[in-house]
Amino acid sequence: MFKPAVLLLAIASCAYAQTPQELLRVAQDAYKSPDGYEIKGNGSVQPLGSSWRVSFDVIAAAAPTPFDRPRPAAHPAGRVGGQLQFVNVLGGSDERPSIGIPFAVAGFWDQIAENVESVTETATETLPLNGAQSACRVLQVQYKAREDAPKPAPVSYSICSDKHIVLKKVILYPTGRHDTDPPAPWTITFDTAQFNRPAPQWLLDMKDLPAVTIRKEWIGHPAPDFKLTDLSGNSVAYASMRGKVILLDFWSISCGPCIREMPMIEGVGDGHKADLIVWGISFDQPDRDKKWLLQHQRVLPTLSDADFVVSDLYKVHGIPALVLIGLDGKVKNYWEGEVSKPDLEEAIRQASER
Repeated sequence: MFKPAVLLLAIASCAYAQTPQELLRVAQDAYKSPDGYEIKGNGSVQPLGSSWRVSFDVIAAAAPTPFDRPRPAAHPAGRVGGQLQFVNVLGGSDERPSIGIPFAVAGFWDQIAENVESVTETATETLPLNGAQSACRVLQVQYKAREDAPKPAPVSYSICSDKHIVLKKVILYPTGRHDTDPPAPWTITFDTAQFNRPAPQWLLDMKDLPAVTIRKEWIGHPAPDFKLTDLSGNSVAYASMRGKVILLDFWSISCGPCIREMPMIEGVGDGHKADLIVWGISFDQPDRDKKWLLQHQRVLPTLSDADFVVSDLYKVHGIPALVLIGLDGKVKNYWEGEVSKPDLEEAIRQASER
């Protein structure tokens, strides 16, 4: 849910009196404006080793009034719009790269001053905003590393001195699905901003999106066969579980909703030991999962899908995702999003009926 926040405005003549740390904090507060805004721009990346540059549209927006129900993490919304555009800038013969746009690249504008280790002002530049040129201060921000993750590369922000919004962001981030994939420089630029305005329709439509999506197209279909290894390196085959009710929980350490849901999944599994097999299917490396589960005293039985073989087989669009397979080997339910315990318990009861 959007929470009202005070929008801190600095007088233009005093802009350079702000320290880099203060400017970053004021810019973060601008994205928490209670008056509503829509900021538009575009992004681009050229994956390492590829001759193709990929471009895409980016929009950040906030509604002037709160939504009726909570939204995940209560962030102002961001989205990537339009078709990906590919330009062969080097004239090579390699195939177009397959990429997804990480939210770490195109979102989190209201958290740019959080978890910061250091801020350094490196330059000034002039960038277009609403048809005019706007003076910007360029800040290099070093963020603290996530738990069990390597130290990230610094992020560069060009912050407009009067509107206090980011007009350019440069971040090194993988173009693949693994945090350990080689990073490439992503560049996000914004050139249009409207404040004190009604929320755009696409943002209003988000309040009507269900908190949990049911993948109805899967229900009644045979569950795909697979084989993975557990965190101790033992092979586990789906074929060995047939004839029992199975719950697959697709998750990752970096997924907040997955972590919130995990104790409930563990509890449900413990309460149905006699008639249910529960396996978490993790996108992370096994050693990292093993260490994280031990440190956080979590006991979810977990299989490693670090190469996304099974998640692609089950066409997982987003996590957390739960797939419930019945005694007959057919998918009884398939949720994406956080499922309530009563809904899950009832689905397990129905799936256990012969």
